[in-house]
Amino acid sequence: MVRLTACWAPCIWNDNLKTACKAISFYTVALSIVLMTFIVFNMLGGDSTQLYNPLFEADIRYSMQVVGGFMLFYFVSLIISAVLLIYGLRIFIRGLMLPWMILFGLGILFQLVFGLWLLGGYYIYIQCVLYTLVIWCWMSYNIYCWLVVKSQYTIIEEMQSPNIELLWP
Repeated sequence: MVRLTACWAPCIWNDNLKTACKAISFYTVALSIVLMTFIVFNMLGGDSTQLYNPLFEADIRYSMQVVGGFMLFYFVSLIISAVLLIYGLRIFIRGLMLPWMILFGLGILFQLVFGLWLLGGYYIYIQCVLYTLVIWCWMSYNIYCWLVVKSQYTIIEEMQSPNIELLWP
């Protein structure tokens, strides 16, 4: 696995991985709040007719409420895991970084599958190719953020590994 030593993303420039992980955690919380607001807007009857909207083909009365509720639960869990990520960085417990890595990884997987669904289902419309490319560019940024946190996880793992030497007489 790639081990990064600095974070040089378009929005986050930092030589220290620990500080970069804190910035990524803030990015996660801010992004979750914005997306939760958009989901609530759609659930309350807002405009969901854009192809790039994950709730595009959802029925306002039932399926949008169920899927939107699941997405709200996911983003609240992601916010909690981002707070745990910061706390785990502060006290050097790598187990507190795992919930964020798992949930953020699921989000990256959703972006990949959603882009494939857009291409497969609506390939007739040329703007779907643009939407998919934008979603996948955002996904690549999220993959880089995940790799930064994974690199910090690896550093903490190496620091906590026991150094056992066998001495034979």
